[in-house]
Amino acid sequence: MARSYRWAAWLSIILIVVGGFLQGAAVPLCFGLVIFSITGSSGAETLTGPLRTAALFIIGLVPYKGVTLLYIFIALLCFVYTLKCFAQGAQLYLTQLFAQRIIFILRGRLHAHLLRLSSSFFESRRTGDLMSRTTNDVSVLQNLVSVELVQAARAPAVIIFALVLMVRMSWQLTLLSLLVGPIVAYAISRGSRKMRSVTRQVQKRLGQLNTHLQERLSAIRVIQVFAREEHEINRFDEINEKNVRANLKVVKIGALLYPGVELIAFIGMMIPLALAGALMFAGKMQIPDLLTYLYCAQQTGSGLIRLGKIYMALQQALAAGERVFEILDTESEVQEAAQPIHLPRLQGQIEFEQVSFRYRTGEEVLNDINLRISPGEIVALVGRSGAGKTSLVNLIPRFYDPTAGQIELDGTDIRDVSLSSLRSQIGIVPQETFLFADTIHENIAYGRLEATREEVIQAAKAANADEFISNMDEGYDSAIGERGAMLSGGQRQRIAIARALLKDPRILILDEPTSSLDVKSEELVLQALARLMAGRTSLVIAHRPSTIKNADRILVLSDGRIAEEGSHRELIAAGGIYSHLYEGHFPSLPRAAEPS
Repeated sequence: MARSYRWAAWLSIILIVVGGFLQGAAVPLCFGLVIFSITGSSGAETLTGPLRTAALFIIGLVPYKGVTLLYIFIALLCFVYTLKCFAQGAQLYLTQLFAQRIIFILRGRLHAHLLRLSSSFFESRRTGDLMSRTTNDVSVLQNLVSVELVQAARAPAVIIFALVLMVRMSWQLTLLSLLVGPIVAYAISRGSRKMRSVTRQVQKRLGQLNTHLQERLSAIRVIQVFAREEHEINRFDEINEKNVRANLKVVKIGALLYPGVELIAFIGMMIPLALAGALMFAGKMQIPDLLTYLYCAQQTGSGLIRLGKIYMALQQALAAGERVFEILDTESEVQEAAQPIHLPRLQGQIEFEQVSFRYRTGEEVLNDINLRISPGEIVALVGRSGAGKTSLVNLIPRFYDPTAGQIELDGTDIRDVSLSSLRSQIGIVPQETFLFADTIHENIAYGRLEATREEVIQAAKAANADEFISNMDEGYDSAIGERGAMLSGGQRQRIAIARALLKDPRILILDEPTSSLDVKSEELVLQALARLMAGRTSLVIAHRPSTIKNADRILVLSDGRIAEEGSHRELIAAGGIYSHLYEGHFPSLPRAAEPS
């Protein structure tokens, strides 16, 4: 996309050169001509270098002297200065245009890259820190390319043209002026290294601040129910204080360096001024020459100071850029094949062949799983917490890849197919439903973005959600708050089921979908789930008998292995792990009421 704006970059470069010439050479020369006409010097022949050439050329063109010549020179100065302002304004816009597009692309790529990283990446990262990198760190880069870059591009051109003019007028004075250059460069170099190190701490502290704020706002009810408002206020103040101290370190470096560099540059201008004054008293330099030279020296000094500040800003941007590109350089642990296969419409057969899995840090969670699930079969997964139930189902949509073995869908290894075609045929209804802070219609339509209004309503009806939606003030256009906070747990779950129904997946994963619901909500959700599972291969992680009773087969996981397998009656009769789990979870359930 940035290539389509290359014309802006090239035109900006041309305007940089033009603007640099006008500001660094043309304006000082015109200024010198004005001073020449005001002071009434003995003649243009007494001037030196380019100023003499310009004066003789213009006086040869116009047959005027005295105040008329002054007005001509003032008009010329105004015209040249106007051109300079227009050139700089156009260059500013074009540079900003190109720079903003670069930042747009960078932020977009960072966001897209984050969305494509595997689940393991987010387990070791905090959401607030990732948000800080996407917003604050990129904003530091944005400031560099959209503000500092403009100055950085303009300053060298001005310095070069001003220095050329200064050398032409007096190379001795120019050499004397540049003696302070190495001192300025050394001071900036030392300060910049320190600035980069401190800026890393600033960005890190800001990420911690964002993380803390994001977590506390998400847990506002927990904070309030435990009356921990004052405690959290104090904790936030502590983190905020560390952030302020880190920022003050940056300010301290700038407060010492910038005035110091400016003082050195000022002394560098005073040294040649003293010599130039001596030359004037000796009659070897005229006032117009001196003022023109000083004007150029001021432009050069300002440009050098500006470059120093830009270099400091560059170090800050590099520190932020390291954090941004650390994310961009992170590769997803789940990689697509070099030439992925597009998975056709599935029948729904799932096969695990000697599958083992361990998280990045920790012991093995699944060990040598061999499992075959037929199309349309409903399989319930039960077991104690940590047995590996959720890990097993998370391997199917490739949230993770097994550390050994393979998983096939309809005989195709899922690592050979594109992630989009794989996940487009898998629906998930989790225990804790996530809804976006949008309307009900938008949340349901997220299952299939091109769905019509009528299709959304039909999905809601099938999920037993249409009745409560229709009773809301704005119906399907009702906003539901962040994470669906304005809905009950059962309502949120039915919205999630409607979303899954609209997607029409071939494989369905239900992760304890009724564990947190009351009896009435559970009944409505179970009716919706029955419609959702009809004709689909379904894996149900369940503890309640209500979600187990419809299963064709029950798998009991223990220590990462399939310890038992069979129907409810078979497993109860076996008196093994399932029987103990069942009696432990539902001791009051009479045997006559056992699900069949």
